[in-house]
Amino acid sequence: MDNLNQNILYITYDGLLDPLGASQILPYIKAISSYQNSMHVLSFEKNNKLLCDGESMLLDIAPYGIKWKPLSFTEGFWIFSKAWDLSRMYFFALFLAYKYNIQVVHARSNIPAQVGFFLKKIFNCKLIFDFRGLWVDEKIDKGSWDLKYWTHRMQYKYFKRVEKKILEEADQVVVLTQRVVNEVYNLGASPYSKITVIPCCADYDHFVLSTSDSKSKAMDLVGIPPESFVIGFLGSVGKTYMLDYFFRLFKLSIDTVPNLHALMITQDCIELNRIMKKNIHKSLNNRIHIKSASRNEVPLLLPAIDIMVNFVIPSYARMSMSPTKMAECFATGIPVISSFNIGDVDEIINDLKAGMLVNPLLDSDLLNAINNINSIKENGGKRLRNISRPLFGLEVANKRYMSVYEAIKHRGVN
Repeated sequence: MDNLNQNILYITYDGLLDPLGASQILPYIKAISSYQNSMHVLSFEKNNKLLCDGESMLLDIAPYGIKWKPLSFTEGFWIFSKAWDLSRMYFFALFLAYKYNIQVVHARSNIPAQVGFFLKKIFNCKLIFDFRGLWVDEKIDKGSWDLKYWTHRMQYKYFKRVEKKILEEADQVVVLTQRVVNEVYNLGASPYSKITVIPCCADYDHFVLSTSDSKSKAMDLVGIPPESFVIGFLGSVGKTYMLDYFFRLFKLSIDTVPNLHALMITQDCIELNRIMKKNIHKSLNNRIHIKSASRNEVPLLLPAIDIMVNFVIPSYARMSMSPTKMAECFATGIPVISSFNIGDVDEIINDLKAGMLVNPLLDSDLLNAINNINSIKENGGKRLRNISRPLFGLEVANKRYMSVYEAIKHRGVN
């Protein structure tokens, strides 16, 4: 691989020590570092994770020559904590850019992109805006902003203006879905040639194909009886995910699939238990298994699942969404029952024959999925893993990121 001889500053408000960082940041920065002169990473970490795992992270990235500046993520204090974190992000990014003669700033999502835009103006460095999603509109979806309040409307309008300006000025823009490309172009990211689609990918060497042996071991780990049919949920719990309807699917399935169990892998166990109590009678509690797992533990648990369920509230912002869990399930050979209109998921599931699309709000759709549950399961296995890898293997993302950096290099750095 050719060395592009650039000094890179990667800025993220997500932590390398978080589950998302482990799957969607760390593998990419390791690959990027292999063809650059130097790589510096500025991230925000939870204090407890930094104390427990900071040293092991330093040892992990040392062979790649990555220099890491972790800052503590400020919790509480409402908007003041965000303002404090943002001020520190500006200060340390400015310091690192000056000290190490940074030529390219790679900013992950909108807030770091504001800092990257500032550095571009000060040092004339290049800016990669790793757009990830329609962050401003996602704030409304998640309930962080309510446009009924004038203060929230002001914030929304301000950040949309900033988003447009950064998209116009960025040298390269990375998005997660093909479906959002035209929208990002209309928001200011022109020409099309500076937009690259890189979906959330999975390490197919880390998430290996489920076998009868690994399935049996996974079920034993969780306490699921042999011969059970298992539907699953993987990831964080929040307003975006329609867990009420996951449990609705579960309840409707009981009569048709008498040996049905559910495995829910999340680190938000307390909130998940609260939602479960609202939706599931206590007589069914022994059929629902909730497990907190680290990134290294997830591949040991996933083989227990026959079908993954991915229900997401549809919205304007969802056109930019690429579910990480889907790539990880495909790598394991697990098909998906998903709601419609999530990024490129409709096309992916149809093209790969990777599961079924439903409207979770309609019992008729849920019952149709239940009646076809065995045929959906048959869509999984080695075939699904092999056919999905050229689309979602980690190597695909790494190759596309290299093309982004090559484009930056060919444009030159003044």
